[in-house]
Amino acid sequence: MPLGTMRSALPHVGFIAVMVFLSMYSRLIMSPLLVYLQQDLVIGPARATRLFLTLSVAYSAAILGSGFLAERIIHRRTIALSAALLGTGLLIVAVAPNLPVMHLAFAVIGSGAGLYPPAGVATLTSLVSDDIRGRAIALHETGPNVAFVLAPLVVSAGVLFLPWRWIPAISGAAALTAALFFERYSVAGGFTGERMRLGNVASLMRKGEFWAILVLFSLAASSTMGVFAILPTYLVTTRGYEAPLVNTLISLSRISGVATLFLSGFLIDRMGVRRLVGIILAVTGVLTIGIGALTGNAMLAAVFLQPVIITAFFPAVVSAIADLGPPQIRNVAVSVIVPAVNIVAAGLFPALMGYLTEAGNVEGGFIGLGVCILAGIAMVPMLKR
Repeated sequence: MPLGTMRSALPHVGFIAVMVFLSMYSRLIMSPLLVYLQQDLVIGPARATRLFLTLSVAYSAAILGSGFLAERIIHRRTIALSAALLGTGLLIVAVAPNLPVMHLAFAVIGSGAGLYPPAGVATLTSLVSDDIRGRAIALHETGPNVAFVLAPLVVSAGVLFLPWRWIPAISGAAALTAALFFERYSVAGGFTGERMRLGNVASLMRKGEFWAILVLFSLAASSTMGVFAILPTYLVTTRGYEAPLVNTLISLSRISGVATLFLSGFLIDRMGVRRLVGIILAVTGVLTIGIGALTGNAMLAAVFLQPVIITAFFPAVVSAIADLGPPQIRNVAVSVIVPAVNIVAAGLFPALMGYLTEAGNVEGGFIGLGVCILAGIAMVPMLKR
């Protein structure tokens, strides 16, 4: 039986939130480390940002195959395996002597992260009743947002005392430990998922809201994961700010976003997904344009506020995905949507921004993304009320 109160659901949802934190943190930490990685391997921004494309391709491939795994070893063990792969990949980063081995490490991290979303969403949304789903999803989403906060702070503090490679080494050991604890002690996710079949995929693709979620999720993820991947390098190398200031500003904005996240959980249950998503996209589009078009304190204000606002989007989109079908099919919906979103947001967009940085027109990338986000508002009416 799904849990009907937040009090009873809190410890179980909190445990899952730790696992999604690791899934996000393991990817995000590579962005503030990218400056040190470039110096260590003696490579430029274009070659360095292609590592994110490797990560995103592996991430998407793992999501596509996760249903076959969850069908055999249940969702809980799939989540534990995800964390184990994340830890392994981070340990490889810590010892990688050259760029090819670093690509291998990013591929392992991407594979581990990719196993989580289908199993995690299916586990979470089956664990709680619909009456508290918005709040449970908001609590779950604190994991990724805390990761956005801690990743730059860990790097900023860590490099003051340790060589940069110690940071992924310690993080990898923590992920491996969490994998063991989750597999042994969690009571959630004790059921199998469905693998992708032509019939269930075709059924999803006939729904108009499926395509709206796919496009809007891609835009929103580009404004978070994509922007986050390039933002430290952009502010340091193009705008001339000091790395500690940049990492602190980004972390503070993510801390503020956690409050927005909890607010969004209540707004979903009261306002509905459609109205909330429209407001979020309008404000986010304007702020993303501001990152590229403004200068000085106004630009820094846009950098700070943009993630605070877009954070509220993700509980809403997870709730919309849950409305696409019953619990058994939700991992399939995630397996179809998230790979495409990830290729765009965490792979193609950072790679494009890397090329634009070397071409001297990186500001145009932020402006173009903001315009696309504003245009995406036209698809909001396709979402369910």
